[in-house]
Amino acid sequence: MHRAIHTPLRTALLAAGLGCAALFASGAQAAGPQAQTQYQQDVARCHSTPGIDVQACLREAGAAAQAARQDTLTQPSAQAEMRNRSERCDRLPADQRQDCMTLMNDANARMQGSVQSGGVLRETTITIPAPAAGS
Repeated sequence: MHRAIHTPLRTALLAAGLGCAALFASGAQAAGPQAQTQYQQDVARCHSTPGIDVQACLREAGAAAQAARQDTLTQPSAQAEMRNRSERCDRLPADQRQDCMTLMNDANARMQGSVQSGGVLRETTITIPAPAAGS
């Protein structure tokens, strides 16, 4: 005979999880079919991406659904994206910053992955001249 053992903490966590799921689902439904589809994709990604904090991911998915419902979900401006790129490169040692900025702004750089999948890998070729003979 198999019997489930429920502790008060486990029951409370289960109830909270189900309550959050219901809250997020009802909020996403009010946002329309596109927002509902996006929310469902986000939730599925939260559960299928290894190594992430699932609860934090679900909170972000719910927040995005709420922002879509309130029509406050926006894309960053080109200026904000440029500032973000620059800030990423600023954290590198001085001798690597210019190469980083070249990579971030190179329209011909190969890109793989996505933010949704956990990261974007950029690749470009930077030619470094050989030292002059006799140096």
